[in-house]
Amino acid sequence: MKKYLSLLLALLLLLPGCGTKPQEEDSTTAQDAETILRVMLAGRVEQDDTLAWYREPSEVEGYVKDYYKLADLALLDGAVVRIEGARAFELAVLQVNEADVETVTEALQQYLLNRQGSFTGYFPDEASMAENGRILTRGGWVALDVCIEMEAAKNAFESCFGKGVNAVGIPAVLGPQPGDYRPDGRLIYVDPDQDDMTLFNNSAILSAWKSGDDSGLSRVDKKVLDAAKRVWEDWTSPDMSSYEKELALYAWLTTHVSYDQSHYGKKGAPRSSYEPYGPLIEGKGVCLGYAETFRLFMDMADIECTTVTGAAFGNRENHAWNMVKLNGEWYCADPTWDHNGFDGGLQEFLELDLLQFYNYFNVTSQYMADTDHQWDYDNTPEATAEDGGRP
Repeated sequence: MKKYLSLLLALLLLLPGCGTKPQEEDSTTAQDAETILRVMLAGRVEQDDTLAWYREPSEVEGYVKDYYKLADLALLDGAVVRIEGARAFELAVLQVNEADVETVTEALQQYLLNRQGSFTGYFPDEASMAENGRILTRGGWVALDVCIEMEAAKNAFESCFGKGVNAVGIPAVLGPQPGDYRPDGRLIYVDPDQDDMTLFNNSAILSAWKSGDDSGLSRVDKKVLDAAKRVWEDWTSPDMSSYEKELALYAWLTTHVSYDQSHYGKKGAPRSSYEPYGPLIEGKGVCLGYAETFRLFMDMADIECTTVTGAAFGNRENHAWNMVKLNGEWYCADPTWDHNGFDGGLQEFLELDLLQFYNYFNVTSQYMADTDHQWDYDNTPEATAEDGGRP
């Protein structure tokens, strides 16, 4: 694939408008959007079979409408290539009327911020790539440049216009304004309303757990209870304190469950990923699925726990985490953002100080606010203890 694209680039540089041959107008080009995009792609490390192309007019128009939120744009030409799933890589080239360039630019600024927010806390490298993404313009052409070698892609875009005068690099400048903050310095919470954050009703499962009689459970709830029992038996012991049980179950959840990357697709993640079924049965979930699974574990351990449904990345993304009450004090815990690569069982866990793996285990509310979490502060318990809940 790399050899083919290198040869393609060599051929494209010989075409009018690309490479070193100048044109009379810097903002004109003889190439179509797909050709310019292929020039930008050639030589990039993201060159494998995972690339998803949008090049047919109907595909591009649908993509621009669904992802860039430009429903009424008069699109003259366009092409997009990206990697699906939890990857920020994306190159796009759009041709529009020059009067629409500013509108497109603002929409892409918003899109880049939303992409950064989608990855923040879950995939830091991808969030950084989205944060550093650039929007390039030349006349009626607009390009989105989000890749590992952005400067090379930018230069390739420029090579297709006139004498190669630098295109305009437009940073993402949108963000909170001074009036968006409370007097205490916390960002005022606004529900992003992107996901259904309805909590899971685990009362039937808990009743069966406490009574030992699961005959009244639905087939799905019985599978959830059986899976939770297995984790409980493998990762806790009767002599553990409440704190030790919390840490052990948190360790299992943050090491045995993967983030459901279908959440980044057009259709989104299935409802099972928002409930304990996803993490416990399918081994994957989104933030609410992590939090609701942890709440189920804590309820089974008779540890007071609540799921907080709030936001992250400046109210741009719905997010969920937990609060637990130990020794009369509330603590915050975010198992989704604490996902890590520890690979072991209970015995290995007992031999390690797993706290070295965690940034969001039993922390204060202020720490959560300082690390880009937003929620209904006035109607949620405030965690102030800084001892991590240790007995």
